[in-house]
Amino acid sequence: MAQVTARPFDGQRVALVSGLTALAGWLTLALGYAGHRRTIAYAYLTAFAAVASLALGALFFLMIHYAAGARWHTVVRRLNEGILGALPLLLVLFVPVALSLRELYAWTDLTAFHDKAYALLLHKRRYLNAPAFVARSAGYFAIWLVSSELLRRWSFARDGASPLAASAPDPEAELHPRERVFASALLPLVSLALTFAAFDWVMSLEPLWYSTMFGVYVFAGGMAGAVGLLTLLAFVASRSEYAPGAIRPPHFHALGRLMLAFAVFWAYCAFFQALLIQIADKPVEVAYFVRRLRGGWALVTFLLVVARFALPFAVLLPRAPKFDGRLMGCVGLFALCAHYLDAYWLVAPVDASHRPLPGLFDVAALAAVAGTAVAGAALRLRGRLLVPLGDPALARSIDYRSPL
Repeated sequence: MAQVTARPFDGQRVALVSGLTALAGWLTLALGYAGHRRTIAYAYLTAFAAVASLALGALFFLMIHYAAGARWHTVVRRLNEGILGALPLLLVLFVPVALSLRELYAWTDLTAFHDKAYALLLHKRRYLNAPAFVARSAGYFAIWLVSSELLRRWSFARDGASPLAASAPDPEAELHPRERVFASALLPLVSLALTFAAFDWVMSLEPLWYSTMFGVYVFAGGMAGAVGLLTLLAFVASRSEYAPGAIRPPHFHALGRLMLAFAVFWAYCAFFQALLIQIADKPVEVAYFVRRLRGGWALVTFLLVVARFALPFAVLLPRAPKFDGRLMGCVGLFALCAHYLDAYWLVAPVDASHRPLPGLFDVAALAAVAGTAVAGAALRLRGRLLVPLGDPALARSIDYRSPL
C-alpha cells in the first residue's frame, strides 16, 4: 500500500460560499412569496425532492456497501458520509413543505373534484390527510437519521485508531461486523420509508394517479444522482490536499460502472412504468403522461431521457474512459443536472401555470435548499479526515484493482 497522508477537512470556504448562495435564494423566495405563493411552493418542493433523494441515495449507497462487505468503497466512504451530513438539515427544510400542503396537494380540498373523483378520494381520506402526512414524514426522517447518524458516528470513532497498513491482517470477519449487521437489518426499513415518502411527497401531487413502481423509480434516480455526486466529490478530493494519493483511476472506474448501471436501471424503471400504463390505457393513469407530453413538456421529457440515459450510456459503456477521473467528474456533474431535471419533470407539470423552462423561483429554491444542505454538511464534516486512516479496510481499498 502506498503511503497516504491526509489532514482534517476545513470546510470553511465551502460553507461560506454555500451559505451565501442559500441566503440569496431565501431572500428571493421571501420577496416573491406574497404574489407567487403557489409557484414558489412547487419550486421549493422540486428542489427539496431533488436534494433529499440525493441524500437518501447516498444513504443506500453506504448501507449496501456495508451489507455486501465491500472494501473498495473505503477511500470514498468519508465523502459518502459527508453527503449524509445534510440529512438533519433536510428535516428542518421539510417544514416549508409541511406548511404549504394547501398550495401543493389537491387532496387537501376535495370540493374541487367531480363526483366520481370525490368518492375515490374520500375513500383515501384516512391516508391522505394533513396530520397523517406530517406524522408519516416524521417517521421517515426518524428512520433515516438513526441509520445515517449511527453509521457516521461509528466511522468517525475509528479515526483515532492507528492506521492498519499492509502488514495488518485483513480478514472479512474483522471488517465492520457491527455496521454490516446493522445495515443489513435496516435496509428493508429504509427502503420502505423511501417508497412511502415518494408516494406521499411526489405521487400524491396527483392523487388520482398511482403507480406501484413509483418508489423504485425514485430510488433508481436517487442512486444515479448520488453516485454522480460522489464521483464529482471524489475527483475534487483527489486533486486536493485532503486526500492525496488515495483515490486512484480504478476507483473512478468502479464509480463509472455504477453510474452506468443506475442509468440503465433508471431507464428500465421509467420505460416499463410508462409501457404498462400505456397498455392498460386507463384515463386516470395515462393523464399523468399526457400532461408531460404536451406542449413544451414534450421537449423536457425528451431531454430527460437523453440526460438520464442516452448520453451517460454512450460515454460510460466503453471501459477505458471510466479510468479518467476528470471525465468521470464531468459525468458526475452532468448526472446532478439530470437528477434535478428529473425532479422538475415529476413536480412542476402539476402546476398548470408552470412553464416548461425553470424560472427565477425554481433557481432560487434550488439555491436555498441545496445551499443550506451543502453548508450544513460541510460544517458537520469540518475537522474530520476525508480518508479514514484508522479503517482496517483502507489498505485493500487503496490497492483496489478493477476486475473488468
